[in-house]
Amino acid sequence: MTSSARVHERSYQLRVEDLNPSGHMDNLCILRAVDEARHVLLGMRGPGGVVVAPGMLDAAGPGVTQLVARHHVEYVRELHYDPDQPLDVRIWVCRVGGSSFDLAAEVRQRPEGPVAAVVESTTVLIDVAAGRPWAMSEEVRAAVTAYLGPAPTFRSSR
Repeated sequence: MTSSARVHERSYQLRVEDLNPSGHMDNLCILRAVDEARHVLLGMRGPGGVVVAPGMLDAAGPGVTQLVARHHVEYVRELHYDPDQPLDVRIWVCRVGGSSFDLAAEVRQRPEGPVAAVVESTTVLIDVAAGRPWAMSEEVRAAVTAYLGPAPTFRSSR
């Protein structure tokens, strides 16, 4: 990403079981690394709405949950198992709507390395009691837009 946007950076420790039969990192493992970074950035709640890991959506309160509505993933190059080098995941917001936003992510073998996977995911905020999309409060919108940056670049067209 080439912008001054605020970016959440996270390391993901690879495991031997993340290898696929071809000997490189499985596509699901790569998406799992992005999902872990997403959970840490957005925050997590446990039973009863107790904050397990604080994040940008804390101000939404326990009556609001998040639902991933879409992933667009492009695998650019192979990632290989290296027990001494966790994957580098960079994630930021690239679109903000009324009750949803898109997250962009880049995954690299090492922080200074080339991009190996590009991801764009749509997250919808849901009012748990109503079972419908939740219109973002100004406080949540401010937290989300603090990470607003450019949309990811994909090789293929949509």
